[in-house]
Amino acid sequence: METRQLQHFLAIADAGTFTAAAEQLHISQPGLSSSIRALERSLGTRLFVRTRKRAELTEAGRELYSGARRALATLDALESQVRRGPGVRKSTLRVGCIPSFAGLDLAALISRFVARNPDVDVDVVVGMPLRHFADLAEETIELAFVTMPLEPPEGIRLTPLATYPMVLACPAGHRLGKQTSVELADLADEAFVDFDVDLAARQVTDQAFAAADIVRTVRVTCNEIGSLLELVAHGLGIAIVPRPLAIATRVPVAMVPLANASLVWTVAAATRPAGVTSEAGQAFWNLIADTATPVNHRAT
Repeated sequence: METRQLQHFLAIADAGTFTAAAEQLHISQPGLSSSIRALERSLGTRLFVRTRKRAELTEAGRELYSGARRALATLDALESQVRRGPGVRKSTLRVGCIPSFAGLDLAALISRFVARNPDVDVDVVVGMPLRHFADLAEETIELAFVTMPLEPPEGIRLTPLATYPMVLACPAGHRLGKQTSVELADLADEAFVDFDVDLAARQVTDQAFAAADIVRTVRVTCNEIGSLLELVAHGLGIAIVPRPLAIATRVPVAMVPLANASLVWTVAAATRPAGVTSEAGQAFWNLIADTATPVNHRAT
């Protein structure tokens, strides 16, 4: 097994497809497939079951996943220490975050933390909430910024930090684009572009439509907000999305407020049940407490 192969394996497991992983790694899909085949040959077992839409981990793949993540984290820490040289005592704080920095000014937060803690390096791991929950359980990260799920996972403590409204995104010229606000009933006959069902934003939307007894059609799913809004801009459907993420993309779509007050998107800090345990983690947590936006609503 090579480090490169483990990196490729984890990228596919996290992204869900060979195509998405190849794009993230900036390598060709055939090259990525060849790397995984070589890894499977060396281990004597298949790691993925490939379908038309996804690459699912086999039982052996699930067994390798947690060990591979721990191994790479250990190698990263060792490499950092060796590069610093003898006599330099520094630590690394690993922080998880969803894409787009979860609606928080995380860059400013890290900047303040580094200024106050020059002996601590920060490693930001970007990924989806399910990955961060697994990393917390495996103790490869100390905390993560995630969206608040409807049902908190077992063994994870979630502290709400800020709540933002969801808005309707629709193509330019759409019949609802110039409304001051819309009701869910106004959307009953529309086709939608939405996130996968395991993401909190999708769960909140599904719950609101179910409560209103409205059946909707989701034509396309996409977990990257910029790409999702590009699909909306090209007329593949409308979408209900978190307002700060939609604004940050600057994709030319109309954004209309929603009358349904339950459609909100909450950012939370996720930790293990005992909370942060290292000195660096506690210092970062204190900074979060000093700068976090008060929560207006909780998506439950």
